[in-house]
Amino acid sequence: MSEPTHDGGGERTREQEGTPAREGAPAGDRGGADEDAALRAATGALVYGFALSRVTAAFVRLGIPDALAGTALPAGRLARATGTHEPSLRRLLRAAAALGLLTVRPGGRYELTLLGELFRDDPRLRRLAELYGEPAVWGAYGALEDAVREGGSAFQHAHGTGLFAALEADRPLAGRFTEAMGTVTAAQTAPVVSGFDFGGVGHLVDVGGGDGTLLAALLRAYPRMRGTLLERPAALAAAPRVLRAAGVADRCALVEGDFFAAVPAGAGGPADACLLKNILHNFGDDDCVRLLRACRAALRPGGRVLVPAPVLPEAGGGSGDGGGGGTRGEADVALALSDVEMMVLTAGRERTLGEYRALFARAGLALPAGAPAVLPGLPHHHMLEGRNEDGYGTEEARDAAAVRR
Repeated sequence: MSEPTHDGGGERTREQEGTPAREGAPAGDRGGADEDAALRAATGALVYGFALSRVTAAFVRLGIPDALAGTALPAGRLARATGTHEPSLRRLLRAAAALGLLTVRPGGRYELTLLGELFRDDPRLRRLAELYGEPAVWGAYGALEDAVREGGSAFQHAHGTGLFAALEADRPLAGRFTEAMGTVTAAQTAPVVSGFDFGGVGHLVDVGGGDGTLLAALLRAYPRMRGTLLERPAALAAAPRVLRAAGVADRCALVEGDFFAAVPAGAGGPADACLLKNILHNFGDDDCVRLLRACRAALRPGGRVLVPAPVLPEAGGGSGDGGGGGTRGEADVALALSDVEMMVLTAGRERTLGEYRALFARAGLALPAGAPAVLPGLPHHHMLEGRNEDGYGTEEARDAAAVRR
């Protein structure tokens, strides 16, 4: 996204001060023809953005990038390769070419552009396109207005059930979800591993850690560390392969279970730390407190609950410290859209540091004073450290801590 141009160095116009432009006023009165055209182009992207996403998802899910790997094919052969209706495929290919995913060679042969190649070569882009192309996912976005009007998740409004219940019932959806989340974790693994010192952790329990991508990387980086991966069965199924490939399977226990019921520490005894990555933002406050308490029960005295998470700026605090790199504008948009996505797909949300402090305090965990560690390369992401300290064990102490913070 581009930044607004300067105001010309003279007096600010009525529109720049917030007064609407006159109906039918010349473009120059509204900031110039170029600015007017740019604004109109931006509105087109805002209104039709959903269509671009659907075209891209169909392009990927129909297997077009794979069919065109290293070659150029006419529409007829491409239709046979992808099992699609040729006249309809031609229309999709025209749109994909207009979006820059394809180029048309002499003789009407279609070839991937560099942009199109990304959706074949980059697992994260591919898996996310496949997931957001799932009817259950994009259909939930259609109920965003209902969620805003009435509360609750848009997914629940659209489908009559929550996302995680749907994942348990729909194996293909669960598979796409697990694969997509695995690629997101893979992209975030290096900043977490390099941006925080896990040296004092002998036994780490990764709670809801998916296929074990992050835990495997940590076990490789810290040869004396032992790990326990707690997950639902569908997600845990992929973990043995990931752990074996990293050469750390012998130092990691796999545990199936419901982390709201209990967080077992495995055969290694009480944990030095529990890791909750991309978990808390999926749930409402009360469920987060239940989960944090379950983690606390699995810790040794002085143990920690580690939460790498995006942190919203406090109300009225502007854009806040983006941290970690990237442009602030892009980071702010990504953070805001992530918060909306939590409303669409889950009962959770992104939170401010103050809101996290209140959750941790209710669970009997103390977040250190001051700003938490920034994770480099992940804008707005920090490592929250909730410590299992004395004086937080009673309900009264937790309530008092929440009030103080």
